[in-house]
Amino acid sequence: MARILLVEDSPTQAAEMTMLLEANCHEIIHASNGREGLDILRADCPDLAVTDLEMPEMNGLELVEAMRSDFSHVPTILVTSHGSEELAAEALQRGAAGYVPKSRMSELLNDTITDVLGVIRTDASFSRLISTLQKNVFEFELPNDPMLVTPLVGLLMQVTSGMELLPSVEMVRIGVAVEHAIVNAICHGNLDLPRQACPGHHQMARHGELSDSMRARMNQAPYRDRTVRVEAIATKQEVRVIVADRGGGFDISMVPAKDCVDPRSLTPDDDEHRGRGLVLMSSFVDELVFNETGNEVVLVKKCPGF
Repeated sequence: MARILLVEDSPTQAAEMTMLLEANCHEIIHASNGREGLDILRADCPDLAVTDLEMPEMNGLELVEAMRSDFSHVPTILVTSHGSEELAAEALQRGAAGYVPKSRMSELLNDTITDVLGVIRTDASFSRLISTLQKNVFEFELPNDPMLVTPLVGLLMQVTSGMELLPSVEMVRIGVAVEHAIVNAICHGNLDLPRQACPGHHQMARHGELSDSMRARMNQAPYRDRTVRVEAIATKQEVRVIVADRGGGFDISMVPAKDCVDPRSLTPDDDEHRGRGLVLMSSFVDELVFNETGNEVVLVKKCPGF
């Protein structure tokens, strides 16, 4: 359960979203526009904000910008209507932690909230010790098991949080980017399957759901013998994560340029791996570099002051 600030000017939409969120046991605080949302943030401490993009007085894009300056510990998820993809792309660049098209709200909203909140849970018992770390290196050789993705990202986030390297929102954003990179490496890299042959990112990483095609490939050579190498280096200067699969790669010209996201890639019908997933990865880190064959990616997030 989480305390969620819901910023939505339409009473009908607000009621629908409140019912959807309360069905997952979340506590809802409603604001009818961005300015009212900021007033609530000053008086209260929600875990997360969900905001519409198109609102009077202060729209969702302006709210994201204001929250990044004054409430950087509260991640924001956008709910976008058809035709607002350009604003959504800009909001991702400015600091939003995720987005959900209104046409898929009932399907994706609660899962997206779970994804965002999941990467910031940490065990406080080690916080004092971890805060003294100057450098930490993890190296994993993962089998093709999506259920290992969330614990790996959680471990990285625990260390990042304990070392006090990044504001909470930026920590969430790199965690989401790393999750997408590893799931993509397993499904589209090692198992060489198209998006249509795999469950959604959330279903795989959070619930371990596998399709028949995935199960078949996991027991078939050469796919079953492929692993994903994940190397994570956390220093006071940056967090650097390398994700490499053993597949044939893909056309890296499809990767959106940093700070140049094509809004068409945010439409609900777009391919999640080649469009939405790559957009999130590109938007949420400072550097996103693939090797020439597309089976290794380096994600870099600079720490404040560097």
